[in-house]
Amino acid sequence: MDIKLAAVIVHDIKNALGALEGALEEMTVQPTREQAVAAHETCSSLREKLIGFLTLYKSSEQGLNAQVEALNPEDFLSGLLRGRISQRKDVRISLNTTDMPVLGFFDENLVGLALEAALQNASRFANTHIEVACTKAENGGLEFSIRDDGPGLGAKEEKPSTGLGMALCSAIAQAHRKGERRGSVSLQDHPAGGAVFTMRLP
Repeated sequence: MDIKLAAVIVHDIKNALGALEGALEEMTVQPTREQAVAAHETCSSLREKLIGFLTLYKSSEQGLNAQVEALNPEDFLSGLLRGRISQRKDVRISLNTTDMPVLGFFDENLVGLALEAALQNASRFANTHIEVACTKAENGGLEFSIRDDGPGLGAKEEKPSTGLGMALCSAIAQAHRKGERRGSVSLQDHPAGGAVFTMRLP
């Protein structure tokens, strides 16, 4: 793993823990439901960041081995979205089942981790809507996509991203192999507006 990326990620986690500590300290005086919900969401986000960081570290040190199994993409994505805690209450997430295959072969845990990271990224930029989909690729594999209706690539943020999300998604995609082919990811502007993340698995 790139040492600069690792340092940025650890620094980001440290800052988030500091903010959480401050929020919990306020709750010792006169806790409210809103404070508890916000603290819970911060804890969940930190947990996902740590898992992502450790997965990426393992990938750089030992390599990732995808435990591929036959899964129903619609059931998988429905479960992923159902169990997700949204940090943006004003953003709706929908599942587009058009042309979704009945069966796919992938590692449920790894792909779930990657798509959760991509959803977090999309949530930062979306105006009102995020669309999640899965279609059959031309080579017979799968294409998972997450599209937001935000300003598209190049949008400026008050707090820049650490880059953990795309690095993690790329490592997970490449862990899926079929012969000489490996998975890949891309992030592009969508012709109709917003940005679209795509994970292609062989």
